Amino acid sequence: MKRGDAAVVSVSIALAVAVVSAVVYSQFFLDRSPVRPPNQPGDSTSSLLVMTWGPSLCAVEAANAGCKSGHVGSLGPTLILHGLWPQPKSQQLCGVPRSVADRAGNTQGNNMPSVDLPGAVQARLQTMMSDASIMVPHEWYTHGTCSGLDPAEYFTLAASFADQVSKVLDPVFVQSRGKRLSPGKVRGSIDAVFGQGAGDRVGLTCRTTGDRGSVTYEVQISLPPVVEMRSAADTSVGKWLLSGPVTSAGCGQGAVP
Repeated sequence: MKRGDAAVVSVSIALAVAVVSAVVYSQFFLDRSPVRPPNQPGDSTSSLLVMTWGPSLCAVEAANAGCKSGHVGSLGPTLILHGLWPQPKSQQLCGVPRSVADRAGNTQGNNMPSVDLPGAVQARLQTMMSDASIMVPHEWYTHGTCSGLDPAEYFTLAASFADQVSKVLDPVFVQSRGKRLSPGKVRGSIDAVFGQGAGDRVGLTCRTTGDRGSVTYEVQISLPPVVEMRSAADTSVGKWLLSGPVTSAGCGQGAVP
């Protein structure tokens, strides 16, 4: 081999090693690096607790992993936890590496780095999410990283609030199955349990399906910034509802599958 050829080969090998090193670093370090030191919130001014009516999820998104596996159906007719979202909407993906952020939009497969949670918290979330193995990473990296809480605090708070809301609104949705549900009925039920004015912090979203038309899809509950609720002795969602900003009632009457 001539000296010039040897030099070209050496440079080629060096470039190949550099590329491989960059890929390995991205996969094994960037995806696992801390996205934000705990308790360092973004610029959130409020938050939304978002819960999806399980039968509506599967009517609208039949390809959802939790619907395909039968897990959502096994939970029965109930509101399931979607997430606790710092607001405004720009409060997403705080400090998340680009390699992770680019995958955050896909909730149909488990393509995100795992989130370290106590086993009891992960198990609890599986009883109230479409598929916790997919939704926990998606919700943490997309929204939780802007909350100012660590993952265990963030999901424990979200689960506690979701439990309280579902106990009030599940009967309302069940009684409305096969009928249409108005925001006024939902807001009135919230007022009756959590106090006058609490319902003004609750809105509905609707989605359209081919055979059912408009269906009531999600409940969105307006709350203060997540970080303000992290260590309070009173974890009643009713207290925080009255401290959250008033929100739109959302869509009109949607059918309830």
